Amino acid sequence: MTDRVFPEEERIFAFRQLSTGPTAAGEAREWAAKVLACWDLAALADDLQTVVTELVTNSHRAGAGAIHALIEWQWNADTVELQVWDDAPGRPQLRQPDFVAETGRGLFIVAALATAWGHHPGTDGGKVVWARFATPAHR
Repeated sequence: MTDRVFPEEERIFAFRQLSTGPTAAGEAREWAAKVLACWDLAALADDLQTVVTELVTNSHRAGAGAIHALIEWQWNADTVELQVWDDAPGRPQLRQPDFVAETGRGLFIVAALATAWGHHPGTDGGKVVWARFATPAHR
């Protein structure tokens, strides 16, 4: 798997190419925790790890042949943004969860934990689903 960290003037980001198998969500969760700890943002770890788990699980269930994750800390906006790209068809749809069902609550959880979330088509096909979090000092 690929890990890259790119510091820039007002932001820093880390990129990870994930496996597409059943271990992808756990791999993403572990990677996210390490990135946030490295950036001294461990206070965001629980929420961001939960969200990355949900998004990567959705990608896996949609049959993605490729999954990539990016975490970006924008200092000037006091936010951390998570992006998950996959090449699977379809678009995420937030629906009212059925609390008895075993699935279908992922985006509901994302919406509850992130300050904002959304999606857009990927530049090379597929889609990007993103979630934004306020940094701990600005929550």
